[in-house]
Formats: sequence, C-alpha cells, structure tokens
Amino acid sequence: MEGVRTSPSSRARGIILAGAYRGGRCVLDGLVPRPLLPVAGQPLVAYPLRWMATGGLRGAVVCANTEARAIGETLGDTACGLRLEYLEDWSPRGAAGCVRDAGVRTDATTFVVADGTAVPVVDLAGLLEAHRTSRAAVTVVVGAGRAGRLQPSGVYVFDRRALLHIPEGGYQDIKEKLIPRLYAAGEVVSTCVAQGLAPRVVDAETYLALNQWVLERACRLRGAPDGFRDVGEAVLHETASVDPTARLLGPVLVGPGASVAAGATLVGPVAIGPGTEVGCSAVVSRSVLWSECRVGSRSFVDRSMLADRAVVEPGSAVIHAVRTEARRERPRLADRAVRAPWASILAALKPAMPSQG
Repeated sequence: MEGVRTSPSSRARGIILAGAYRGGRCVLDGLVPRPLLPVAGQPLVAYPLRWMATGGLRGAVVCANTEARAIGETLGDTACGLRLEYLEDWSPRGAAGCVRDAGVRTDATTFVVADGTAVPVVDLAGLLEAHRTSRAAVTVVVGAGRAGRLQPSGVYVFDRRALLHIPEGGYQDIKEKLIPRLYAAGEVVSTCVAQGLAPRVVDAETYLALNQWVLERACRLRGAPDGFRDVGEAVLHETASVDPTARLLGPVLVGPGASVAAGATLVGPVAIGPGTEVGCSAVVSRSVLWSECRVGSRSFVDRSMLADRAVVEPGSAVIHAVRTEARRERPRLADRAVRAPWASILAALKPAMPSQG
C-alpha cells in the first residue's frame, strides 16, 4: 500500500463503525441493533451516511459483527446517496482493526471514519481539506464536552499509509494502540475541533435526547419533504390522520399511516412512528413512539419510549420509561424509512471550518 497525502473527496471512502452493543448494558439493545434505532423517522446510522454523501463521498463500508445481516437487510446496496459494502467482524478487532480490514478491500487513498451511533457535526469538506493540509496519517475530530474538555467525537480521517501500522490480527484500538504506534514511527496525528461533540446514543436517556435534538433542528428548517406537509411546528406524513381537534404543540413528527384522535395533545419534541395510534384525549409529550404502537384514550405518556407495537392502556400513565412488548419475530426493519425526512438538516449543522491542531 502506498500513502497518498492529497486526496479529494471523490477518492475518499467512508467507513461506518456499526458493531453491535450487546451485554445488557442498555435496554434498547434487546430491541434492534443500535445503529438501526429510529431517530426522527429514519435509522440512526442513516445520519452519518448522509453526512458522508453530503460531503461528496460516493461509497462506504459498514463494519458490523453479529448484526451485519440485519443492517444490510435494512440499508441494502445503496442508501442515502452512497454505494454500500458490508464487513462482518466475527472476532473483536477494535475500531482500528475494522478500519484496516475495510480499507484494504478498496483502492481509496483516504478514509472518513464515523461511529454508526452518532450524528457528526463537523463540516466534512473542511475536515478533508484540513487533513490534506496537515499531511497527517490520521486526523482526530474532537469536541468540547459538558465540562469544556475536548474529547474524541467518533470521527476520524485516515490516510491509506496509516493502515500499514495496524496489524492484520488481534484487537486494535485507535486511541490506545494505533496512535502511539504512529507517534513512534514519526507520523503526524492531527486534531480538528468541531463545534461540539457528536450526539451519540449510549442508553435510553441519550436516545431520547438525540431525538429531541434532531426534531428541534429539523422543524426549525421548515419546508417539508416529499410525502410530508407542514402544519404549524409539526411535520405530518400525507397518509397520517390527525383529527382537527387534536393539538400539536412544538416540534412534532407524525409518520406514515399514524393517527391522532379527537382531543389528543402532542407536546414536542415528539416522534410518532408508522401505523401508531394515539387515542381520544390522550397526551403524549417529549417521547418517541415506534411503529404500530397503541396509546389508549385519556392516557398520558411523558419522556418515554414505546417500542414497536407497545400498548398503553386507556387511562394509564407511562412516565420516564421504556415500554416494550414481547414479540415472536423481529420487526420488519425494511419498513423503517432510510431517506431522511429533512435532507437539508445537515446543512444547518455545518459549523465553520474546523480548527486544526
């Protein structure tokens, strides 16, 4: 492999790190692979994919392990404007190991690497230019956390020559193993400072927060996409049914085939998934409802997540909870729309040119 220090986006390839997160750490992990969690009507992994496509990339490799087949069945060979390939990692290879294994399969000279469970907030064109100018083997994108300290954001740019420093076998981490090797070899490792940390899903609380973050920004942009219409601060699918007496307050998304009955109130940020029914005089606030949920009349749902086909009985309350239902089969993942409801949201997230360190 030969290193090429200048590489326009047309010669760059995306790599999505979308490994499964099993082990009981998060209640969401028993429902669907985390990269496929629905966020504002599309799988979470669609956000980094669309970010790559908007930045000029044409293809990406999705690295996963036991959930590679499910992710592939959902996304297919093309998604969000990218041609996709899949790499199934049966042995724990770590982030750097997956980057190497995906990179050597291509003839790309530059690799844009992103976490499949986060939404990048750095301008990709500016990042690639900063990487080219620095002549770095690897550029690490960092952002300020709540305490103001800079932290890795899950986004990297690799020059192809960096792959030479990653062994073919074993667990290979970026921070603990690859970067020290690069420094020892006299290679340049650069940093770019993004506007902030990429919003990431690590548990139910951050999942709700990410939905809120996306909905608030999307509804501010206005201009509903094909198949949707704007109603005040809400975006409704053309096949959704909303009773004229229902109240929609704040950013609200109502998906295909969903229904909101008379006297119901939705207090955003709220995402109502395909085929979900909200009964008469029910109140749903600051929550995410997946596909085919049933919210009974006069019930109350606040700061909660309802998984596919979850049921809230009439007159009951679900507060700050995750409501699931035992299912005999995996939900039809292909039913989750991959096309972003608001493709222009990425333009609003672009910060100024990243600073280089």
